[in-house]
Amino acid sequence: MKNYKIVLTFFLLWLTIQFDSEAENVFAYVSILTLGLLHGANDIKLLTQKETTQKTSSYKILAGYVAFVLCVGVLFYILPVLALTVFVVISGFHFGEEHLHDTYKKESALLPYCYTSYGMLILFLIFYFNTAATSSIIYDITSYTLTNTFFLVGVGITGVSTLIFSLLLFKHKKKEVSYLEEFVYILVFIVLFKMANLLWSFAIYFVIWHAIPSLSGQIRFLYGNTSMTSVVKYLKSSFLYWLLSIAGVFSLYFYLQDDLYLFNAIFFAFLATITFPHVWVITGMKSKK
Repeated sequence: MKNYKIVLTFFLLWLTIQFDSEAENVFAYVSILTLGLLHGANDIKLLTQKETTQKTSSYKILAGYVAFVLCVGVLFYILPVLALTVFVVISGFHFGEEHLHDTYKKESALLPYCYTSYGMLILFLIFYFNTAATSSIIYDITSYTLTNTFFLVGVGITGVSTLIFSLLLFKHKKKEVSYLEEFVYILVFIVLFKMANLLWSFAIYFVIWHAIPSLSGQIRFLYGNTSMTSVVKYLKSSFLYWLLSIAGVFSLYFYLQDDLYLFNAIFFAFLATITFPHVWVITGMKSKK
């Protein structure tokens, strides 16, 4: 799987050179709204997988899921700084868990910290190489302005902590895993994030290195394999939730199309509200493997 991710990443890196920033944004939105949202559209199915009364439990879980999302949305409105900070940390854990869950054996208590540190390193690299756009979105959400130095310090802290956790977890590393290979991936990400704009940088990592592997894992968990039949079943069960998410985003764009900076800010906040429960679902799924 890592081979195809590298090939796709370099192809999209080449694509970045060919088009301007506006085209990159279009590519990014299409990627996030299709595969990106799709990988989180089957959370209810995943939650009810082990239930004996699946129909009844689905309604209860759906109500709880929606309530959770609404609570996060309210938190962004009332305490945006806290909500955004927690979102970055939780997203860091989620990205790191997906990227590194096959790297280490599961018996170490340090794994969640390593996952979080690695994922936040990826996010801070994206932010650092796109400081102006990142700061603008953060200001629209929180009314605070963050400087290039802040993101550089974030890169330094998360980079050093990721290295330390990697050394501490060395004895738990699976034999076939190469730290050198992971270091090369970081270098590839640095080149990519430096060349692409904020949204496109985020979309490439989010879709290729996170959403697609997550989709593969979810399909195997639900149906036992990744055959075309299983993929079709997954698409059928997730289609309605995906369609509702798309409708929400397009409604938002309809009202805010004249203020794209504000739209981007609310769009990221929207991603945050659905990320919180999704992380809980996926972590639970991985613990059952």
